[in-house]
Amino acid sequence: MKFKNLLTCVAVASMMVGCSNSGTKSSANGTVKAPKFGFIGPLTGDASQYGTAVKNALKLAIKEYNKAHGTKITAVYYDDKADATEAVNAYNKLVDEDKVTAILSPVTTASCLAVASAAKTKGTPILTPSGTGDKITMDGDKAYSNVFRICTNDSYAGTYLAKLCKTKFHYKKVAILYNKELDYSTGLNNAFIKEAKNQNVKVKYNGAYNANTKDFSTFISKIKASGADSVYLPDYYETVVTITKQLRDAGINLPLFGGDGWDGVLGVKGVNAKNFENTYYVSGFDKDATTGPAKKFVDAYTKEYGSTPNMFAAMEYDALNVMMEAINNAKSTDSTKICNALAKIKVTSAACGAFTYNKYHNPIKDMAIVTVKKGKYVTVK
Repeated sequence: MKFKNLLTCVAVASMMVGCSNSGTKSSANGTVKAPKFGFIGPLTGDASQYGTAVKNALKLAIKEYNKAHGTKITAVYYDDKADATEAVNAYNKLVDEDKVTAILSPVTTASCLAVASAAKTKGTPILTPSGTGDKITMDGDKAYSNVFRICTNDSYAGTYLAKLCKTKFHYKKVAILYNKELDYSTGLNNAFIKEAKNQNVKVKYNGAYNANTKDFSTFISKIKASGADSVYLPDYYETVVTITKQLRDAGINLPLFGGDGWDGVLGVKGVNAKNFENTYYVSGFDKDATTGPAKKFVDAYTKEYGSTPNMFAAMEYDALNVMMEAINNAKSTDSTKICNALAKIKVTSAACGAFTYNKYHNPIKDMAIVTVKKGKYVTVK
């Protein structure tokens, strides 16, 4: 692009309503050259395994994209400690001080809910890799115009698991133990129970614990007495490890299963991997793929960081590439134009699989089933 035209382009972009102050230069083929993205996620605390993986994946995706396309994408990273207030504070810094083009996060559901609400007025494009709560993308009974996700939502995953009980696992009597103070957990619990009725799967016990519960013996006694043939644990990996140990110690060797929040159980310090034999969880990422984008991502991440990526990393890797496709389709860093492009996007090739968005900005895609064998994650074929 000639210098004179470039100046004109920048001048016009700076006058657009809702347009970011960064990333407005475009190449001859329409690629926007230098957008700046924001990251909000837990880099310390109980959920740091998620946040660290997401941050690593974003850095890798930016590095690869810049190399392949000659762009100068940058990102700013803030630790929210999985705390909603910290997340909103980080959002305000990213928008008001760092002048980011879009937010490729938050990572956890509670932070996503808070940031989605805070971003409504300014219309900042929000693309979370892993925020699963149904309400994250919803403004009342319709979708926020500016909030999207890469992962599936809780209702989708909970419904998917209930269907698997009949079609894949052949479980007929399920005991459930869920965290009543966690949106992610209650969302999966409610969706599962609703669909279980349709699948003729009986819920023999439905126990609810508080977030700070450490001793689950009372619940475990009731599970024992329930006559269940399986146990559903819709919570994040740290709590799942605690409950699973206590279940196994109590002599309950029933199959256990859960949602994508289980990803990371083998990374918890002191975990006994044998406890996770005969367990299953659904994931939006097939890390054992032998070909295609998933295989390419796993190889690149492993080379870069010396460890195998989890699902959260893969989703953030896709988030960067999906957002760049939307920006390039929009040929602009104007927030409204980016969001309109995201709503219409058809992802045909990605580490976490192809998808399109429904009217609530939730992706429609297949899910993988993951188990643990001999201390390693294995995708069930």
